[in-house]
Amino acid sequence: MLRLNYILVASAIIAFCNSLAIIDKVNKKCASSDSECIKSLYKSFIQEASDNGIEEFGVPKADPFVIKNMEVEALGMIKITAKEGEITGFRNCELTDSKVDLTALRHSVSIFCDRIAVESSYKIESTPTLLALIGGIDVHGEGQGGAVFEKITLNLDFAFDLKKRDDGEVYIEIKPDDTTYSFEVTGKATVHADNIYVGKQEISTVLVNIFNENWEFLTNNFGKTVIDNASGILMEHAQNLMNKIPIKNLITDDVSPYVKS
Repeated sequence: MLRLNYILVASAIIAFCNSLAIIDKVNKKCASSDSECIKSLYKSFIQEASDNGIEEFGVPKADPFVIKNMEVEALGMIKITAKEGEITGFRNCELTDSKVDLTALRHSVSIFCDRIAVESSYKIESTPTLLALIGGIDVHGEGQGGAVFEKITLNLDFAFDLKKRDDGEVYIEIKPDDTTYSFEVTGKATVHADNIYVGKQEISTVLVNIFNENWEFLTNNFGKTVIDNASGILMEHAQNLMNKIPIKNLITDDVSPYVKS
């Protein structure tokens, strides 16, 4: 599940974020109220990001999306590090709804992904909280694991400012502290992993079976931790892109009434 939601949230932002070369290639601008146009624009951008990435602005190739040494702490009890792996399925995600409110300076989107798969080498460690709860018996492991998530819907609502800079152009500035989200897995989630131990006893099969039988509860509880952990990185990438792209290259609206100097 690590970084899964980073990929989903990134897919919402990329509809507004790309290099000038890609904008020239796509050759499309949209009115902020034209959700069908924005969906088409999004599809073109996602295809480009999936195939090639945007190296000049530090946006990696999205499908497969490479993960390396990414950490998440689950429920304050287990620390999981995805050491080296990849996520696939990003190119098939679709923007199903988009609403831009220039007066409120907010953008809400809904994204649907049919199937996202994660494969990575991993390390799992107990936190002091878990050790205290189970009498100092260590839960640990280091091996290979993965997960498949089917039919994922993400709803994202983020705030932004429009600011004119010294070059005379207007740019989007995301406000990451004023971003809300919700997500739902309406299909199913399944995992596999090896070499997980409680003390000296190997428990991989038992633990994997527990997760696969209770995937909805665990996904709902771990999801917020994953997104919170990844959102800072996401917003940094998104803002790096938008620092280079005047809003006039993205939408046809007259945004002058909403610009902050």
